[in-house]
Amino acid sequence: MSPVEPSAGISRRSAIGAIAAPFAWTALGRGAFAQAAPPSVPPADVDATAYGVFAEDPSIEGRVKCVGSSAVGLLLEKMRSEFNEDQPRIEISVVSSGSGTAAAALASGEAMLAPMSRPMRASEIEEVEKRRKGKVEFVDFALDAIAVSVHFRNPTTRLSLRDLDRIFGRERRRGGAPATRWSDLGVAGDLGTRTIALHGMGPQSGSNGLVQEIVLQGGPFRTAVIEEPVSSGVVQAVATDEAAIGYCSVAFESERVRRIAIESIDGSGFIEPTPEHIRAGRYPLCRSMRIYFVREAVAKSPAARKVLEFAVSEDGQQIVEQLLMMRVPPENANRSLERLTALGRG
Repeated sequence: MSPVEPSAGISRRSAIGAIAAPFAWTALGRGAFAQAAPPSVPPADVDATAYGVFAEDPSIEGRVKCVGSSAVGLLLEKMRSEFNEDQPRIEISVVSSGSGTAAAALASGEAMLAPMSRPMRASEIEEVEKRRKGKVEFVDFALDAIAVSVHFRNPTTRLSLRDLDRIFGRERRRGGAPATRWSDLGVAGDLGTRTIALHGMGPQSGSNGLVQEIVLQGGPFRTAVIEEPVSSGVVQAVATDEAAIGYCSVAFESERVRRIAIESIDGSGFIEPTPEHIRAGRYPLCRSMRIYFVREAVAKSPAARKVLEFAVSEDGQQIVEQLLMMRVPPENANRSLERLTALGRG
């Protein structure tokens, strides 16, 4: 974690806590949400001390199993070592099997926490609440985006939503003929004659759902799309094949792939997946990274609360930034932190 320069004799967290602004208590979000514009995110030069300070309690012990999104799982995996410096008796277990598995794992009680990179559907919430006899809630952990990438030798620098639908969509609901060779997209030379190799995430992933909704307008993917189990697999596939194109979390990158600009939702221009465009909600494939849970279960689990509290604290948000994802707004993070603390008080 990045050091803070406190005055002599004062710990880093004490110094931060002394100047952190108080935030009002509000309930955590719950219910079903359609894919919408991402929440506002603080500017790049935001003062990290605006985020709440994690209150460690080394006496708390337990095992917290998380099942769901591989992208959110990456954050949790990265968080684990630093979290265990403060909470050595809490074990975090992460199963990155895709957002589509999260609700079922939460409903069955297999998971205490359900990381998701898409909103939980109303039907999923209903099933969890019916089986667990409790209320489903969530905290926003980070803001992410889906990048579309090509091999670094591919001259393509931008694509319209219609062209992406022509590439990935079976029904091409945006119109136009199928784009199966790079020449269909205006690429000349030897590469233009080659068949486009398609790579993406599996149907259980939030990435798949977001691309299907925004780009394909709800239509099915072409059967030629090779589904990778994790985002790093997409990046690796594109990095080793000049004719490849793929989509996955912007947190995964390689020097051998180039992220392309995508047409904005309103058609006003082409937007690159830069931090500035993601923060502003201009990039069309933005998403919130969430951790869902059953309120009553977490109220009884100090270990689970500590995991969630760390995620939305200053320390957790620093880790989000280290992985090139966007922090959540400090006011939102602190509201979640205070609400989680209130759950522990009953």
